[in-house]
Amino acid sequence: MNIRISALDTLFFRDGKPFSMGEDSWADGVFPPYPSVLYGALRTWYIANHAEGATESIIGESGQISIKGIHYRLPSELQLPMPLDLVEPKLKEESQQNEEKRNKAYQVIKLKLSEKSGTISTSLTSAGNLFPSLLMPTGQIEVESLEDGLISHTAFKQYLEGTLDEVKIQRVKDIAPSEPKTGIGRDDNTNTASDSMLYRVGMRRGNDFEIIVDIQLPNEDFQYAATFIKLGGEGKIASFSDKGRMDSLRIEKDTIGLKPGEFKLYLATPAIFKNGWCPDLEGLGIKADLIAAAVGKPVHIGGFDMAERKPKPMYKAVPAGSVYYYRTKDSVELIQEKLQGEAISEFLKEQGFGISYIGNF
Repeated sequence: MNIRISALDTLFFRDGKPFSMGEDSWADGVFPPYPSVLYGALRTWYIANHAEGATESIIGESGQISIKGIHYRLPSELQLPMPLDLVEPKLKEESQQNEEKRNKAYQVIKLKLSEKSGTISTSLTSAGNLFPSLLMPTGQIEVESLEDGLISHTAFKQYLEGTLDEVKIQRVKDIAPSEPKTGIGRDDNTNTASDSMLYRVGMRRGNDFEIIVDIQLPNEDFQYAATFIKLGGEGKIASFSDKGRMDSLRIEKDTIGLKPGEFKLYLATPAIFKNGWCPDLEGLGIKADLIAAAVGKPVHIGGFDMAERKPKPMYKAVPAGSVYYYRTKDSVELIQEKLQGEAISEFLKEQGFGISYIGNF
């Protein structure tokens, strides 16, 4: 079941940083929201659409919801987080820079695999890791990453096929600009402002931004009445529908034309691994050698357990868009079956963490 979630107001999604009014007056936000935020909102929506209310049985049933895919729709097309082996040339003509800012479309190029060995240092590891290959730009040009980029579904399929060398992408900051909101804590007894409780949060306004979620419900015959859903840190309202224009989210396992002997693994959503930044493919029955990677800064996944009334465990996750390059002797069919469109996160996979896609170098 594919559902569309559209913001009707500004939204605020907390990151994992602790926030206390009076101590740290600025609360950072993230956008798009982490899968756990969507999962919690969907469970609440599911429970609210049962006449008997939040019985123990319905609450348990809501925990059987699973997220199979998360995409984003702009007015034109479905989007995914930009793969991090796509980078922006650092030195551009001034006219090109002005055109990109005006059109909100940025030219990025794909890094190429170089057989020259070297080390890669990611912010998820305390030391660099020796790889037999490096990802490098063609020619002697300087590049920089764009960690909030979005790539269209059409371009993404070309990327997986291995035919994409450069493309224009959009950035989240342009589509859903930040709108700071200032507030102050209030004393519940006197209904007056409390001292040293001034705060500011970074709201996002995504009028042209829809979140498309592929979900599996525990009851296939489930009928819902509510067309609105509470979403975000302040419980703002978003519209909710499984009607209207719906492109197919899923990339079929055998449509990419995967070449034998090698593949790259892309994470469409953040993933939590026991070994930090590196997936455990052996645990999935795949024997493959990691030869290069483009991994972003870690994100912190937390939350608040409403039932236990205490903070949830904090996880350090690999960000969406991270890419891993492998060589393997396993069959194409096995790689496709285990990885294409599957959640490979070692924690919270039912919530949509670690949804992966595979493609050619």
